[in-house]
Amino acid sequence: MKLVEKWKEKGISLRITSILMFIVSLAITAALLFTAVETVRSFRRLAAATDDYMELEDAADTLMAASDYLTEEAQAYTAIGDRQHMDNYFREANETRRRENALYVLKQKAPESNAFHQLQQAMTGSLDLMNREYYAMRLTAEAKGETDLPTEVEAVELSEADRKLDAQQKMDLSRELMHDAEYYRQKENIRADMGSCVETLKKETHDAQDRMEKSARRMLGWMIALIIIQSGGILVMLWMNSRLGIRPVLRAVDHIRKDEELPIIGAHEFRYLAGTYNKMYAAYKRSIENLNFKASHDELTGVYNRAGYELIRTSVDPATTAMLIFDADIFKDVNDTEGHETGDEVLKKIATVLSEHFRSDDYVCRVGGDEFVVFMVHLKHNPEKLIETKVERINEALSDTSDGLPAISLSAGVALPDENADSQEMFRRADLALYYVKEHGRHGCCFYHEMLSQLKKENRAAEEN
Repeated sequence: MKLVEKWKEKGISLRITSILMFIVSLAITAALLFTAVETVRSFRRLAAATDDYMELEDAADTLMAASDYLTEEAQAYTAIGDRQHMDNYFREANETRRRENALYVLKQKAPESNAFHQLQQAMTGSLDLMNREYYAMRLTAEAKGETDLPTEVEAVELSEADRKLDAQQKMDLSRELMHDAEYYRQKENIRADMGSCVETLKKETHDAQDRMEKSARRMLGWMIALIIIQSGGILVMLWMNSRLGIRPVLRAVDHIRKDEELPIIGAHEFRYLAGTYNKMYAAYKRSIENLNFKASHDELTGVYNRAGYELIRTSVDPATTAMLIFDADIFKDVNDTEGHETGDEVLKKIATVLSEHFRSDDYVCRVGGDEFVVFMVHLKHNPEKLIETKVERINEALSDTSDGLPAISLSAGVALPDENADSQEMFRRADLALYYVKEHGRHGCCFYHEMLSQLKKENRAAEEN
């Protein structure tokens, strides 16, 4: 509670908030990267498990195909006695060795798998069956009078009873051995082991895929949650930056333009700045109020005098202030023909008309005999039309002689707001614009632009020549 009250009183520190947001964002980003990497790994493992299953299934199928091929060649040799079939048999058994290669693949991929042990069992059954096939092929070879037999067939020892059989009987016995119920029982055992191997592969692969899929889904879930959290954090950060920093600054700009104190809102740092500004503002206001009226105001006209002008020009904001220099046209003739007393009344009238046609926030100053300066403060963009209208109405009012005073007109030079110009530069610009009006018929206004400086230089050069 005390911490909350402290925050309400002094405001949340924008620096600390930014640091905390950065740390949280960094942590979430790191977590996102981790989950993304883990998700990719899970999918890779899933793909690898699928590839392994396909390779292992191919190996099991290859072993069965090789076993069937050996059976077919052995049966063909014992059936028709063609030596080519026996050669094919031993080329597969000793050179191609598809069964052994398939078993090697399974051992490399899944040495601890039940499928590997089942495939080993099928291989053992196949090897046992080969002994029966060797015996049958030896009977056929002897019946055919074959010589130069393969080592495995040569090593077979026929029983004494089988040796005494004639050629036809040996052929019949060899066919019986390759086609009787016992042979096919052993063959079915091999097929059963192979079927169990494939089913085990399917189950183990499915279990692995299921685990990896769950892992990938879990990582994706975390990733989505982290993205939502991060998106929410970004929105919170933008909201806090807007509320604690941007919004108070925008409000402060409005108050400064209105020449008001700043509200103490927003982040702790901005509250400190606003408080400091308000102290300076109050001191400035007190200094303005404490000025001796006679010291800052013209005794004749009641508007600000030269001293007041000097104070005002250093306090206005050139970026939102226009400076207008007014000069009475042919004022010397008024003094010469009507007298200085009438001339003073005309000056009072000029000051009154200027004050009436400008806002209470604007400053009207008399800086010379018949020269006046007006500061138009807190201006928005493109005030030219407004200023032109004011000058026209001022001259209309001064041309009215119903008060018994002679008609008079003003020439005005205007320097528009420019944040890159100080008050002295603005006075120079307004003075150049006034000079242009004086040289081109008086009774009107001119806005400063760069061409005026070039024109004045050319006029001076012409006068010197």
